[in-house]
Amino acid sequence: MMPNRTERPAAPGRGAPGAGAGPRRGPGGAPNSPSGAPAGGGFGKGGRGRGGTAGAFGKGGAGRGKQRKSKRAKRQELEQMSAPSLGGVSVPRGDGNTVVTMRRGSSITDFADKIEANPAALVTVLFHLGEMATATQSLDEDTFEVLGTELGYKIQVVSPEDEERELLSSFDIDFDAELEAEGDDDLEARPPVVTVMGHVDHGKTRLLDAVRNTKVVEGEHGGITQHIGAYQIQHVHEDSTRAITFIDTPGHEAFTAMRARGAKVTDIAVLVVAADDGVMPQTVEALNHAQAANVPIVVAVNKMDKEGANPDKVKGQLTEYGLVPEEYGGDTMFVHVSALQGMGIDELLEAVLLTADAALDMRANPNKDARGIAIEANLDRGRGAVATVLVQSGTLNVGDTIVAGTAHGRVRAMFDENGDVVTKAEPSRPVQVLGLSNVPRAGDTFFVTDDERTARQIAEKREAADRNAALAKRRKRISLEDFDQAVADGKVDTLNLILKGDVSGAVEALEDSLLKIDVGEGVQLRVIHRGVGAITQNDVNLATVDNAIIIGFNVKPAERVADLAEREGVDMRFYSVIYAAIDDIELALKGMLKPEYEEVQLGTAEVREVFRSSKFGNIAGSIVRSGIIRRNSRARVLRDGKVIGDNLSVDSLKRFKDDATEVRTDFECGIGLGSFNDVKEGDTIETFEMREKPRV
Repeated sequence: MMPNRTERPAAPGRGAPGAGAGPRRGPGGAPNSPSGAPAGGGFGKGGRGRGGTAGAFGKGGAGRGKQRKSKRAKRQELEQMSAPSLGGVSVPRGDGNTVVTMRRGSSITDFADKIEANPAALVTVLFHLGEMATATQSLDEDTFEVLGTELGYKIQVVSPEDEERELLSSFDIDFDAELEAEGDDDLEARPPVVTVMGHVDHGKTRLLDAVRNTKVVEGEHGGITQHIGAYQIQHVHEDSTRAITFIDTPGHEAFTAMRARGAKVTDIAVLVVAADDGVMPQTVEALNHAQAANVPIVVAVNKMDKEGANPDKVKGQLTEYGLVPEEYGGDTMFVHVSALQGMGIDELLEAVLLTADAALDMRANPNKDARGIAIEANLDRGRGAVATVLVQSGTLNVGDTIVAGTAHGRVRAMFDENGDVVTKAEPSRPVQVLGLSNVPRAGDTFFVTDDERTARQIAEKREAADRNAALAKRRKRISLEDFDQAVADGKVDTLNLILKGDVSGAVEALEDSLLKIDVGEGVQLRVIHRGVGAITQNDVNLATVDNAIIIGFNVKPAERVADLAEREGVDMRFYSVIYAAIDDIELALKGMLKPEYEEVQLGTAEVREVFRSSKFGNIAGSIVRSGIIRRNSRARVLRDGKVIGDNLSVDSLKRFKDDATEVRTDFECGIGLGSFNDVKEGDTIETFEMREKPRV
């Protein structure tokens, strides 16, 4: 049998083990070792070869086989030695004014790259601050702010607009520079984009039917608009033909949804009010949404052919909401129409054009690559992803490569509202586009790129950014408690409120009382919407867009609305006493409203035996009598009904030899209360936590 490496006899002339002559040496002095590790000669006194040290049990030699550190390793070691330590971990610190810019949904690894730190060290620091997160987990703005403050950095999370601008700049796309480079000679007149809004069954779609001379109503289920459509009509105006683009929305939900996506689509809003019904709840809601978007409004008083039509009543009601007719000295145009009889349609179109010419700059540059908004999109079984897009600037041609949100592709075909083939679409022109990779969302922006590869990369990066932002916990947009700090930081100067109540009288009284509050200099109080009934998803959407706080008076959210509000970070307050709401708003405006907390008991445990430990102190062997004993919760110790230790912490919790997160009723456990050792048999340990108390 061949001897193994340890049994191989020494070669003649090279010395036996212990003779001082080591075996053959490779580079660096190690015996046939590429790493250059020092080795000895065996079990003797050890030789003095250049590459070897002493034998395993010898007295040692004077070899020079010690490894030398590289300059990079020495520099890193010096930085770690000089960096302050937090929780036993060395982390480079800032001076308190160092600003670090982060994208939405960034991870600890991204932050570590910014400050040239070890991600594992930052994970440890965050753990000592009470937050558990992995190095690649997306974090919210609050968590980054806590971590940055601890390390001496000011964290700034960029807005979605800045994030989009930064993304496009990486592809050498700068729309702001293009806009600044445009001169007046490059701009040409474009048609206005009009959205028709109003209460249910007040004749919105019938009015559009009369405008377009198409039978849209007959194709709708139950006569209610089920989709978003965009149409362009030609109107003869002062011996010239001018185009007007109409967007037919199901109420105003899509209008607000597109605004929530950051899209400003509408130039003018036509508010349809039935002359026999007058102002209704959805009329007020649509009006508030249009005013919040700073969109000029033209009022169409419909159903003038019906008995009981009272247009003066409508004018008087809308005057209360800030829409003053021109004949009353205001600047809002009121037009009497009858969609069923086709009466007043030309006058309405004239009013739209006059409002556009007087209040808006209706110009765009058609001689460049197209940019615009995706109004709606759906997946067609035969044609794939079909998107209705509105071109806002430039000209869209068949064959162009576009990216719309997270979708991209080459425009295979375009169709107008009648299904006719279109080869190009100029500003304010709505068209249906085929050829996208997937279905974009309503309100997603689209633009033309040079090649399909660039479009695909932009779409993929957008999708990754959206996914990271969704994984991060939503930060509250604004709450009453942090309003004063937001004002001090220059983030807001207006407190927007949405008021909902059980009866209109209570809502009006609450609004009047709130508007009488002395808000102080530089701060405004604005009620952007008020209504009667439960808080709806539209209310949350509006609060999301305008960073508003929802006040509910004797009402609660509708189904799934609370989940939506929590997901979007919208602050909702519920009151049953009007003065409580007024006091909270007044304190918030003065920066004095602080959250109220109440103690909530988690559980109790009876101490059965006390175990002495030199390492951990006294451990209370206990049985849980009620509730839950949770690790890291607050605790107090009671003896004969008297508190002998309060505001303690459950530092350790064990079930037999295993660590436990929580222990429930009738189970035994070992409880460690940190440095508090005055625990005796028969004591009771109560655990509790402080929770924010809802205001009523």
